[in-house]
Amino acid sequence: MKLRTFVASPLVALLVACGGDDASTGPEDAGVPEDSSVQDAGGPDSSSVQDAGVGTDSSVQDAGLLDAAPVDAGPVDAGPVDAGPPPPAPAVSYIGRWKITGGEAIAGYPAARAVARFQGTAASVTIRDAALAGSGPSYFDVLVDGAFSKTVSVAAGATTVVPLATNLPAGDHEVELYRRTEAYTGTVAVSGWTFPNGVLLAPPARKARHIEFIGNSTLDGYGVDGNRNQPATCSPLAKAHNARRSLIPLLADLLDAEAYAPSASGIGVLYNENPNAGEHIAATYPRTHPLVAGAWDFSSWRADAIVIMVGGTDLANPAVNPPPTQAAFANGYGQFLAQVRAANPTAKIFATTSPTLNDDYPANFQARTKSVAALTAAVAARASAGDNQVYAFAFTQDGDLTACDYHPSYALYQRMAAEIAPFIRSKTGW
Repeated sequence: MKLRTFVASPLVALLVACGGDDASTGPEDAGVPEDSSVQDAGGPDSSSVQDAGVGTDSSVQDAGLLDAAPVDAGPVDAGPVDAGPPPPAPAVSYIGRWKITGGEAIAGYPAARAVARFQGTAASVTIRDAALAGSGPSYFDVLVDGAFSKTVSVAAGATTVVPLATNLPAGDHEVELYRRTEAYTGTVAVSGWTFPNGVLLAPPARKARHIEFIGNSTLDGYGVDGNRNQPATCSPLAKAHNARRSLIPLLADLLDAEAYAPSASGIGVLYNENPNAGEHIAATYPRTHPLVAGAWDFSSWRADAIVIMVGGTDLANPAVNPPPTQAAFANGYGQFLAQVRAANPTAKIFATTSPTLNDDYPANFQARTKSVAALTAAVAARASAGDNQVYAFAFTQDGDLTACDYHPSYALYQRMAAEIAPFIRSKTGW
């Protein structure tokens, strides 16, 4: 078979936000990978790329006909034959809150993924800084056939052609882009998937179980590849962010589930980290991107389990002094639980107190005690309203905050995943 160069648009038989691929490509504790960001190359060289449309090259050489005498095979049942469903069409699988528009797939939340299977020896993609909210650079991990390959970046305002894989052995392969950076560190537009001398294949199977993570930098890998005691490792800060080494994939892998993560740094229920700026989580959660108008279609991907971790910016924020009362926080949190339930009518919801909260800092705030009591009260209120599928969970207090700006270390994320996984299994049957 002669294979033609193939370029795939995200609109070609697109599978968006409704299931998951094999998450065996879980995070590796490999330290800070070398930044192999690619220089701004503009777009693909149109002289070497053909737009092959949908599907594979169907040209086949005439192999002739077999010369065979007729065989009497007896009576034949001419009844209808069930051929089963047609095979899946070639497509790129976009996992996370992506918006498909104008031939591009746009995302801003951490842990957004784009996965493609192809037949060939190389693959590339075009990434553009969409400049919709926040400022780049944005960083991605590239995985090839399930293994980490490199880290790439796209600078603020730039468009970059990223070689995902080269010189692979001929055959079927899988490439993945995994967004490392946070929601406020640029928005990116992905397009122009190219497979020189190859073809796009049907996407890999998606996970049947779905888990969503709602929160802020405490759970999404803020600065986890850096060390606050070594300032150089936290500069540039965006490079030290790594959602692939956060609670998100660690817990999802333990539960054999696909993860979405509408989480944004510094966001709270009543107060953000900057109490005088920004919208609160009730305003950002329903959107495809937290800072961009446009509602997310919750029916496109149904969460089975939801982990919520917010409250630090409300209860342990020196800029909010005095902090909200326990009753005020419980009321606000309860309203957010009702909002999450309305958007996810069948999910098990886990309202969690972060391991980073304690009663010592800020002095006299009693942040951990207030959080545990307020979440217990909010969950009880949901039960009184007839919703018995919401659960309070308090992580063990843990001060392993050696990542940039006193954020959780990778080891702490590992302990968090191991601690809550059995509790989630006990409620979901997973």
